[in-house]
Amino acid sequence: LELSFSYDTGEEVFSSFSLSLKRGEHVLVLSPPGSGKTTLSRILTGSIPKYIQGNLKGHFTIDGRDILSEDIPRRMDAVGRVSQNTDEMMLFSSVEEEISFPLENMGLGRDERDRRIAHALSLFGLERYRDVSTSELSGGEKRRLLLSVLFAIDPDVYILDESFDELSPRWRRNLAEAVRKSPRTIIALGSHELGEYRGTFDRVVTIEGGRCSDYAARPFPSVSFPQIHKGEGVLRAEGLIIDREHRSSGDLPSFSLSVPQLEIAEGECVTLLGENGSGKSSLSRVLSGLLRERSGSVTIDGRSISFKERRHAVAYLMQNPYEELFLPTVRDELESTKASAVDIEKALKLFSLDGSSYVQELSYGKAKMVQAAVFYLLGRRFVIFDELDSAVSYEDFIKAVFAYMEKGAGLLVITHDTRVSGMLPGRKLMIEGGVLHECE
Repeated sequence: LELSFSYDTGEEVFSSFSLSLKRGEHVLVLSPPGSGKTTLSRILTGSIPKYIQGNLKGHFTIDGRDILSEDIPRRMDAVGRVSQNTDEMMLFSSVEEEISFPLENMGLGRDERDRRIAHALSLFGLERYRDVSTSELSGGEKRRLLLSVLFAIDPDVYILDESFDELSPRWRRNLAEAVRKSPRTIIALGSHELGEYRGTFDRVVTIEGGRCSDYAARPFPSVSFPQIHKGEGVLRAEGLIIDREHRSSGDLPSFSLSVPQLEIAEGECVTLLGENGSGKSSLSRVLSGLLRERSGSVTIDGRSISFKERRHAVAYLMQNPYEELFLPTVRDELESTKASAVDIEKALKLFSLDGSSYVQELSYGKAKMVQAAVFYLLGRRFVIFDELDSAVSYEDFIKAVFAYMEKGAGLLVITHDTRVSGMLPGRKLMIEGGVLHECE
């Protein structure tokens, strides 16, 4: 790779970016959100500059083959990626169709397609989801589906854009093992170090000033969170039964989550752990008034509250920030909260945001910081971070936790990162076997 690139806005992303890989080499690119990782993945797979305009110079060759001169469909056998925003790559109504379509475009016969589909489903534990609608999958399950698609296509070069994020530790280990065993060339992109990276990659590099350079490991941030001072307000759920039906597949039994008791006080930080698809997001949607429970109660300060009241008391920062961001610029989003100009300027500074930036042009991690800033200004009493730490730097995540704790909000933090869960203060909850319980 020898690339220089700037957007039509004049923003320069790469200046003589250079990276060479041997066939079968596995390289990890670790750099902060906004440094150009996703832009790089889009350039290599062709969506930039075809769909997102900019000034691109340089070359990307594989064994002398000029990939940049080829249209997107012709690159399929050469390079493929898993996007950090899973929803932007979902095209079809079922899991099997999602995997089968690109294989059909490659002209593969039925027997070979069936073999690849079966292998890819098995590799990421999706066999029983074959006929399920992609809209019914959890965030982690969608990530595993896109990984299945990529491994089924099996191009010369795999690009994994934050692909370890949103996976539970079990599936992170599974992906790491698949990477180690793969004979293909793999470029993985990440925003922070994960334990699963160790021993998985041959080299680690970073992006600094638009150029590729060697990565120097940094110590995990040492942080002392504000002491927990529980307020008088308490969010409590008792005897909750939450169902999630797979309406698209009659063969797959309905999912059910039991929550005997859950209590979060204002000013408290509680961490929620569990496998992909265990019900963490479903619980979040019930608490925030976006999904109805089958039975049980949700109260605040001992008073039962309606679904509409939950939405005004409990903020839910969804896994995909673009499900909650709709306006053109960062400032537009913050002004939609009706906060004062002084508070908006404070939030811009607190979350390291540029108000004039267009939301759709932000990195996925920066979009999450906009999402955090919006709900910070709305001032909800209770807040749920659904994997806010994925695709953002540890420093930005810590900054967000600090901001909400100092404001006195009751926090429920969902994460798959064991280092994050270890550093967070307060109680730890786990969903196992369809039941929520407190960790000892």
